[in-house]
Amino acid sequence: MSMHKEDDKHEHTEPPPPSWEVLSLVGPYTKPETLAVASCISSTWSQCFSSEYLWKFMLNANYEPSDFAATTGDTMNNKLSYKRLVSTAASDAKRRRKNKPEEPKISLSDLVFIIDVSAGSTKATVVKHGKDLVFGSNERFQIEADVGDSRFTTDMKEVRMLWKVVFRDYQRMFTISDNVIKSLDTKIGWFTNELPAPPNRYLSGSNLLGDVKTSFNGEVLDKVVFAMAELGNWKSLFVDDVLRYLQCFLVD
Repeated sequence: MSMHKEDDKHEHTEPPPPSWEVLSLVGPYTKPETLAVASCISSTWSQCFSSEYLWKFMLNANYEPSDFAATTGDTMNNKLSYKRLVSTAASDAKRRRKNKPEEPKISLSDLVFIIDVSAGSTKATVVKHGKDLVFGSNERFQIEADVGDSRFTTDMKEVRMLWKVVFRDYQRMFTISDNVIKSLDTKIGWFTNELPAPPNRYLSGSNLLGDVKTSFNGEVLDKVVFAMAELGNWKSLFVDDVLRYLQCFLVD
């Protein structure tokens, strides 16, 4: 009977806590958030998981040097701890993820762009399928329309440029810009009027302009390049920004 009691005693004995060495080995493989929680369990765990060496490893393993380069000197002078730097970098990363715009709901392959240029009886229509437009990762959105065969010349007045986009076999159509200029200029392009504001915004404008650039072969208009630019800094938009704008008019 006594032997059975001894067995029962051993059976219900709690396992000993992990050694200091085990905690130190586990630390580098733990997420910073989990490590911060674990350091609150006991004074021993806090002492182990709060070591500067461990948090320096976390900083180097999870974040770019540029995230904390400006504060490295303060860390060396004991003004800031590595744990504090990890916490700050994590908060900044979370904020950036939260503020990152959503992926567009449409793609270029869903769209067909139509450019109409006219001056009196002279007309040209250029159709560009989005699936045929190719952009690099650092290129800004633009559409080039070749109108050289239509013989638009610099002496023409009241030149109208109409820019439309069609969504998925004419499910929807949206007029991006309908602009009339007094005369063609061989030296400079121009900005159109402010583009329409998205229907779900309670604002008078979109803060976007149509950016029109022209090229000439002598006195004949050769090509027209259309883009979208931000009002104020005049920078053309990237493809995803253009898609986010257009989807406001093309997708319910």
